[in-house]
Amino acid sequence: MFFSVVIPAYNREKELHVAIQSVLNQTYQNFELIVVDNGSTDATKEVVQSYMANDARVKYFWQENSGSPAGSRNTGIKNAMGEWVAFLDSDDYWYPQKLERVAKMIEDNSNAIAVSHYEDKMVNGIFHSTLEHGKTLSRGPYYELLLDGNSLSTSAMSVKKEKLFEIGLFDIHKDYFAVEDYDMWMKLSLVGEFCYIHESLGVFSITDTNMSGNIELINNNLKTLVLNHIDTLSIPSKKIMKKIHGARVEYYRGRSYQMSGEFRKAIPILIKSIVDYPFAIKKYISLVFAFLGIRR
Repeated sequence: MFFSVVIPAYNREKELHVAIQSVLNQTYQNFELIVVDNGSTDATKEVVQSYMANDARVKYFWQENSGSPAGSRNTGIKNAMGEWVAFLDSDDYWYPQKLERVAKMIEDNSNAIAVSHYEDKMVNGIFHSTLEHGKTLSRGPYYELLLDGNSLSTSAMSVKKEKLFEIGLFDIHKDYFAVEDYDMWMKLSLVGEFCYIHESLGVFSITDTNMSGNIELINNNLKTLVLNHIDTLSIPSKKIMKKIHGARVEYYRGRSYQMSGEFRKAIPILIKSIVDYPFAIKKYISLVFAFLGIRR
């Protein structure tokens, strides 16, 4: 077994079949598919069982609701038989050549421990943009990720399984909820090389109801994560760096509200970010847009 595909799911009976079918439709077929049910109360189990009846590679694990996809992903990793783990969120899906292209990248790069690719971003089912994950990242991108932000996506990442165990799997601490993947990529970047496929091989889906839209939760935890990582650095300017990058995360929060049309929330947050660190033109542009009631 080369790939173990891990899908965490919670009450995804309507969306899950799309993710599962996109895996089964892969041109590269040396994989198992592990769905970890995080305590669903709908028909998620029945959806998975309908596939299990026809394909022995599809496996189902149920666990009490942990409140986080990190715990579900860890359960999937612990039960994985493959050499590599490919992650897929239950509301996302892959294009047919995804695993084939990733396998070829691994074959051509013997030192790789993680492979990423581009994704097409869909908002409420409508194409929005192509997310160019890893376009400017190096093969050891720890500082780039920490200081410039997370430019990688869980559903676009495949990781060598032994390295996941080496760094202790996903952190399930409550303050890392919704940003545990970002923490994982940074830790992995310290123990091996990353490779990037500059081609869209899947879809990153955002709806009004999924976790990707929770601005306060994501940005509060993101700030905690970034500041915690800066605390581990052996540098003399740690206090200044924390102020700069704390302000950067606040900008993300304000920008998120501005883009969602909540301009009254966005304006004071953007102003505070500028006060804390004024040397970023994009902050002023976003603030002007917020005052003018422009989302983009």
